[in-house]
Amino acid sequence: MSTLIQENIKTMSSREIAKLCDKEHRNVCRDIDTLNESYEQMGMLKVEQGYYTHPNTGSQQYRQFLLSKEQTIDLITGYRADIRIRINRRWAELEQQAAQPVVALPQDYLSALKALVISEEAKEHANAQIQLLQPKAAALDAISHSTGSTGIRETAKAVGMGQNEFVAWCTNPDKPVSARFMYRDHSGALNAYSHRIDQGLVTQKLSCFVGGDGRDRTAPKVRFTSSGVTRIAEMVQQERARELEAV
Repeated sequence: MSTLIQENIKTMSSREIAKLCDKEHRNVCRDIDTLNESYEQMGMLKVEQGYYTHPNTGSQQYRQFLLSKEQTIDLITGYRADIRIRINRRWAELEQQAAQPVVALPQDYLSALKALVISEEAKEHANAQIQLLQPKAAALDAISHSTGSTGIRETAKAVGMGQNEFVAWCTNPDKPVSARFMYRDHSGALNAYSHRIDQGLVTQKLSCFVGGDGRDRTAPKVRFTSSGVTRIAEMVQQERARELEAV
């Protein structure tokens, strides 16, 4: 971006000074010539002289001077108070304009095309970021009411699924093991995959209960952490988004 910022040095022309001071331009130029003599005697930089083309004459050029703020003040110090006030107010406007950076516009077709490509790439990047963040935002919104760990039924509700649908999603054999959350053991009980436990997404403990035959029994009890619910909700939202794109 720094290459697009151009230094904006402000000067005031002798023609503008003449207009603000209600003086003829030739008289202002005479005063500047006198001022330049003083500058020369003091070894200071003289006011720069240039030329301008009058719009009514077409090609005929006339001399003018371009003064810095200090040179302008030196010139009009001896003028009336109202003139000095007008000059000071005009300089305040010029300095305000100079404080705002000027963006260089492309000067040729190739530069304009490159600028357009960069703009479109930035727009696509922003849209990609939105698409990436939307599932996460939806996931966080889905579990905003959740505290601590939740059971299978509560987690299914939080991510917008029925319990059976959620279990099938977590144990889907068509997915690689790394993408699953639970599996059924030889007795049909649901267990958490160890890699999901290590990731801090689920927990598993043995639950003790009395069976129908009156004997004490144990079974694994899977619960999902808040991070686990967030991760699952995010994955579900991403899958649904891909399904909609494929339609």
